[in-house]
Amino acid sequence: MPVVKREHRIDYLGAAAIVGAVSSLLLYLQWRGRDYGWAEPAAVALLTAAVVLTAAFILIERRAVEPIIPMRLFSNPTFRIGNIFGFCAGVAMFGAIVFLPLYLQAVQGYSATGSGLAMLPAVLGILSSSIIAGLLMSKTGRYKVFPVLGSALLVAALLMMSTLAVDTPYWRVALFMLVFGVGLGMTMQTLVTAIQNGVSPRDMGAATGSTTFFRQMGGAIGTAVFGAVLGSRLALYLAERAGGAGLPAADSVDVNDVRAIQALDGPARDVVLSAFGDALGDMFLVGVPFLALAFVVSLFLREKPLKTGAEPPAVPISPVEATPATAHR
Repeated sequence: MPVVKREHRIDYLGAAAIVGAVSSLLLYLQWRGRDYGWAEPAAVALLTAAVVLTAAFILIERRAVEPIIPMRLFSNPTFRIGNIFGFCAGVAMFGAIVFLPLYLQAVQGYSATGSGLAMLPAVLGILSSSIIAGLLMSKTGRYKVFPVLGSALLVAALLMMSTLAVDTPYWRVALFMLVFGVGLGMTMQTLVTAIQNGVSPRDMGAATGSTTFFRQMGGAIGTAVFGAVLGSRLALYLAERAGGAGLPAADSVDVNDVRAIQALDGPARDVVLSAFGDALGDMFLVGVPFLALAFVVSLFLREKPLKTGAEPPAVPISPVEATPATAHR
């Protein structure tokens, strides 16, 4: 096999810009905005820094010799649609995965270990549907149907999760999680395959990494949004129901301490658990528009024949560039 040696130029400036942008956004979402107020001066400064650095990153990538994310990829409809889908699905996916165990512990009274085991239906759904989708995709060469069907199932799953309450039996919760897992298994890896199939070999690494990046960013934003909605709705429900249950104030219960919630008894326990269940239901509804958008976007995904092997190089390798590999290699 020939050994091809090429010189590379690392995009240090682009790396610094994207790290700064992402760090500023995450600090705004997960710390400053959440704890000090979304319009607090320091929080706004972090959000502004994220926007400015993102714009700088785009300008840098347009001029970089070997950019981290080549801007030409966004002219590829498969890459563009796939990443919009992944971002929207990531918002709901990470939000549900993070807050379902919270429901199981705070409302249903499970231990941390028990709530993890109770999530097995979701894991089973992800595992089985991703395997089946992969086999069918390899056999038929068709992949568009899976993100379309998967996103529809995710919308249905979040709508079902919005009905969760204190007295919801576990078999129903498990069914909701199974539907959620099947929807996830049909979408995530299928979209990665579609994007890899739609770009040229030289962009394969950048396209795959970008897909994971946009999905993770959607998850970070989704977790922050879900948490903010849960906190505000929970405070509202506690304020409405605290007086009738004999609680001195809505903030008399530390809703961030699962053990403290589980230790409550009497009317206070009933109020807090019912408020938690209703707030979680409202929170899951927030994810529905994101998944509905993902469903609409998936309808525009172009289905191309799956590649069965390496494509021939666009430019033949000259004898000067190629040297025979040594025996020990």
